[in-house]
Amino acid sequence: MHGWIRLIVASLLGIVAFGFALGNPDEVAVRLPGGWTLAEVPVFVLVFVPLFFGFILGAYTGWAGGRRQNRSMDHLRDQNRALERELINLRNLPLTNDL
Repeated sequence: MHGWIRLIVASLLGIVAFGFALGNPDEVAVRLPGGWTLAEVPVFVLVFVPLFFGFILGAYTGWAGGRRQNRSMDHLRDQNRALERELINLRNLPLTNDL
């Protein structure tokens, strides 16, 4: 179900981006402080390039956070197995009659 929702949202965002690109074909000069002129590029490129790098950065941080969470989950799973083994061993100890 989530896959379909993601596909629909991605399609809608793609349509909006395509419409934005068609609506902003005008070229602008990119000027840096000090009088440097880099190039003349369409306006939509100036918007899409930072969005693309932001997407890449966000995907990387999400991936790194997921890796950290998976390592923590693996550690907790191992600890849980060890505790379950210890509990089974304690339950199987013979009872002593100290009365």
